[in-house]
Amino acid sequence: MLRQGRSLEFCLFLLGLAIPAFEGCPSDCVCYPSPMTVSCQSHNFLTIPEGIPVDSERIFLQNNQISLLLRGHFSPSIVTLWIYSNNLTFIDPEAFRGFSRLEELDLGDNRHLRELAAETFQGLVHLHALHLYKCGLSTLPSGLFRGLQNLQYLYLQDNHLGYLQEDLFVDLVNLSHLFLHGNQLRSLQPNSFRGLVSLDRLLLHQNRLQSVPRLAFHDLRQLTLLFLFNNSLSELQGEALEPLAALEYLRLNGNPWSCDCRARSLWDWLRRFRGSSSSIPCEAPQHFHGQDLKELPADTFRGCSASESLHQTHGPRLPPRDHPPLLSSTEQREGAAGGHVIQSGQRPGSRKTLKNCTKSRNRSSRPASLGPWKSAEEAQDLKHQPNLGLLPKPKGKCPRAPVLPPSGVQQAAGGGRSSGDWATLTFHAAVLVWTLALVVIFR
Repeated sequence: MLRQGRSLEFCLFLLGLAIPAFEGCPSDCVCYPSPMTVSCQSHNFLTIPEGIPVDSERIFLQNNQISLLLRGHFSPSIVTLWIYSNNLTFIDPEAFRGFSRLEELDLGDNRHLRELAAETFQGLVHLHALHLYKCGLSTLPSGLFRGLQNLQYLYLQDNHLGYLQEDLFVDLVNLSHLFLHGNQLRSLQPNSFRGLVSLDRLLLHQNRLQSVPRLAFHDLRQLTLLFLFNNSLSELQGEALEPLAALEYLRLNGNPWSCDCRARSLWDWLRRFRGSSSSIPCEAPQHFHGQDLKELPADTFRGCSASESLHQTHGPRLPPRDHPPLLSSTEQREGAAGGHVIQSGQRPGSRKTLKNCTKSRNRSSRPASLGPWKSAEEAQDLKHQPNLGLLPKPKGKCPRAPVLPPSGVQQAAGGGRSSGDWATLTFHAAVLVWTLALVVIFR
C-alpha cells in the first residue's frame, strides 16, 4: 500500500514537471492558455490593467475607458490586440515598437483619437488588419502606413478626413479592402491610390467629392467594386475609369450629375461597361432632370465638340446579364423608392488569374465587408463593427465544380429513361406475366 502511494506521488511530481505553472491574470480579467489570451473587456478600466502575462498573444480590452497607450504596456509576443470603443486620446509613437508578430490591431471607435504620429505603425511587418474607424481623425500623416506590405484590410471610415496625401498607400501592395466612406473628402489626387495593385474593393461613398482626376485609379487594375454614391460629383471622365479592367460593381447614384457634353465620355464608357451599375439620375440640364444618364440616346451628344468628348461611340449597348445584388433586400426596397435602380451586365476586360485555391490568405474566414473573423469566443463583440450592408462576394477567385442534375433527370431530359425507370417497368411486367400464368393453370 505504501509502495502504491509513493508511485502515485511520483506520477503527480512528473505531471507537475510536464505542465508549467499558470501565470497570474489581471484582476477582473479572464485568462486562458494555448494561445495565451487575456480578456478584459467591459470593466470600465481607466488604464491598461497590470499583470498581463508577458507571453500573451491575444489581448481584448474593448469597451473600457482607457485613454493612453504607452510603450511598455504590452510585450512583443502579442498577435491580436482589440482596444476599440475606449477613450483613447494619445498613442505613444513607440507603443508598438518591436511588435513584429502583431497581425490584427483594432483601435476603432475611439472618437477622441484625433491624430497619429507617422511612425506609429512602423515595423508591424505581419499586420494584416488595421481598424481606425470612428476615431475623429482629420489627417493622416505621410508615411503612416510605410512598410505594411502584408496589410490586407484597412478601415478608415467615419472619420473627418478631408484630404489624402499622394503616395499615402504606396507600400500597401497586398491591400484588398480599403474603407474610406463617411469622411469629408472633397477631391482626390492623381496618386492618392498609387501602389494599390491588389485592391479588390474601394468604398468612397458618403463623402463630399466634387471631382475625380483622370489618373486617380490608374493602379487599380484588380479592383472589382467601386462605390462613389452620395457625393457631390457633377461629372466624371470616362477615361478615369478605363484602367479598371476587372471592375464588376459600380455605384454612382446620389450625385448631382450634369448630363450635358461633359457627360459624354462617362456615357460612352458606360455603354461598354459589362458590370453591374446603379442608375445615374441627371440633375441638369432641366429637360433631362431625373432621367438616367445611361438611357439617354446617342443623339443627345451629337453637337458636342471633340474636346468635350474623349471617346467615340462603339455600337449598341449589349443587354445586361444577372449579377448578385449590391444591397440587402431592405436597401434594395429603399433604393427602388428613391429611383436608384441597380442594373447588371458583364464586366469588361479579361478575367483575373485564378488564385491558389488550396491555401487561404487568412487563418480564418469572415464576411468580406469586415475582414478576417475574430475568434469564436469573441464573436458576440462583432456588433461593434459598423454596418456596411451586404457587399457582393468577389467573383473569379476559385473555380467551382458545376452541380449537375441526377443521371435519371439528364436522361429523361434527353428523351430516354433512367436505369431505375427500366427496372421498375421490368418488375411490373414480370408480376403481370406470373399473374396471367397462375390464372391459366388454375382455370
